[in-house]
Amino acid sequence: MFLMVICTNLLFPIGNNDLDNFEKLKLDLIDSLNFRLWFVAIALDNVENEHPTFITKDCSGFVFYCLKEALKKHDNDWFLETGYKGPIFEDVRKYNYPNSPLGVNMFFDGEKYASYADAYNLLHYNVRFVSYDRNYAKPGDLIFYFHPEDPEYPYHVMIYTGNGFVYHTGPEGEIRYVSYENMMLGDMAWRPIDLNPAFLGYYRLKILSD
Repeated sequence: MFLMVICTNLLFPIGNNDLDNFEKLKLDLIDSLNFRLWFVAIALDNVENEHPTFITKDCSGFVFYCLKEALKKHDNDWFLETGYKGPIFEDVRKYNYPNSPLGVNMFFDGEKYASYADAYNLLHYNVRFVSYDRNYAKPGDLIFYFHPEDPEYPYHVMIYTGNGFVYHTGPEGEIRYVSYENMMLGDMAWRPIDLNPAFLGYYRLKILSD
């Protein structure tokens, strides 16, 4: 574990995080819970009911789609546009996307706030490390992998649901759900355990309070 932490720190140079702006975006405990509920539910709904409003079809694009949709006001127009069929929760109260304190540019890329960040910038600047152990993770946290043998898309991200993971397989791919148990039976390169050098751990969005 000690060696894993050293390697992870080398992979993640400390960026120029704009903490003041993250504080503007940060949700309180109740909003954080409601965000998590919508975030996971929207991700799961897309497995069998891919939304026509999901456009950027790769792993980070899927995370950002679910994130933005979770922050929106879920009115009748939203249900008609997305075709969402899952459970309904209270909306986030502090702000509703795209009307955040920073507008649509609420994701830091190391230099500025932008409307989108790829998996690399999502990992380095927009989340904080939780653990390599799923017992410390919560539904709505993210897991990351680093596969240097794939130079075009070395970073991968998935949404943790509490009992499994939802993710997009990448360009020309699809949205999948895999249980934790099945993930542990699969290819070692994708097992979410600290013995897998490609697994970077569980992370939490910085806009969340818990």
